[in-house]
Amino acid sequence: MSEIKNDNNEQLSIYIKSITNQEIKVLLLKLKNEIKKPDVTWEEIKPILKKLNEKQPDVFKDVMPILLNE
Repeated sequence: MSEIKNDNNEQLSIYIKSITNQEIKVLLLKLKNEIKKPDVTWEEIKPILKKLNEKQPDVFKDVMPILLNE
């Protein structure tokens, strides 16, 4: 399980580096920091994902497969 989490974090890091919009980058970094926590809950990441989807739906769609490890 930790290997999967590490791989997701690495993929997310690579994706974040490609983002030029600073507001979106900040949201993605928040998301990345939250999912690193061992006891992360849906309530903690849901508002970040919701905001990301509202502001940049295409980025949201890019990130979801990374988070779902697909």
